[in-house]
Amino acid sequence: MEVKLQEHKHPNQAAESVFDDLIAIDKQKDTLLNTLELFFDKDKIERWQKKHHPQGLDFFQNLTGGTPLIILSGDVGCGKTALAQSIGSPLAKRIDKRILVFETPSNIRGAGRVGEISNRITDAFEQVKSKVKSGQMGILIIDEADDLATDRDQNQAHHEDRAGLNVLIKQIDLIARENVDLAVILITNRLKVLDPAVIRRATQIIEFNRPDSNDRKLVFERIFKGSTLSEKDYSDLVEASTHPDTPYSFSDLIQKAGKQSLYYAIQNNQPFGKDVYMAMIKNVKPSPIIK
Repeated sequence: MEVKLQEHKHPNQAAESVFDDLIAIDKQKDTLLNTLELFFDKDKIERWQKKHHPQGLDFFQNLTGGTPLIILSGDVGCGKTALAQSIGSPLAKRIDKRILVFETPSNIRGAGRVGEISNRITDAFEQVKSKVKSGQMGILIIDEADDLATDRDQNQAHHEDRAGLNVLIKQIDLIARENVDLAVILITNRLKVLDPAVIRRATQIIEFNRPDSNDRKLVFERIFKGSTLSEKDYSDLVEASTHPDTPYSFSDLIQKAGKQSLYYAIQNNQPFGKDVYMAMIKNVKPSPIIK
């Protein structure tokens, strides 16, 4: 059965809104955007070389001949997937090109039949390459990448898993050899379980962490934008959201405590403010850390 990929064209307004709403991960946003720009904007690279190194630069081949692979690594609820899904719009605007973004389905492994993982990985890459025609650029997102790229030396690694990983590596290498304008973004919660051969091929590994006190203040400033909170109110919120054993994730603070607080305020016909949120956060347990 053919792999059904999600496909989105960029730029689009929905993705721009998601990208803009990603709070306190500006460093990760900039790193991913800049790395993808260098993948796709070859004219910019050539202009830079002619200006600064007109006689040539041997190390330059490391940039132009690299594998178009980026790994986003970090705990759950820290914005990895949302960033990967939305990055196409700011990228398209920056390089003034249309970007096609594809995403593998959650059942990319199939039903476990012999050879199925390998065939489905190959099918996914072939579909994407057939759609990224001359003059177009694409991004393939593989979420939960540890399902496909687990270290081959792990004792529990099945033959089918090893075969699938070999095909994944082969397909990533083919992109560079075939000179296809396609970048691959692998998303994982467990970087340490990925196969070393995959990690070696990554041009960039971007790590995501749970929000610290400064990040949480930025989150609360966004949540309560339009409300009249004082600096002390924000300090109280930061303190109330301090959970030393297992820190809260971004999604814990926004999707769980934030939305539940807003629902409560509406249902009880009261303002949405610090007191409602602080009462709610006491009942929200942090998402477990994946080890």
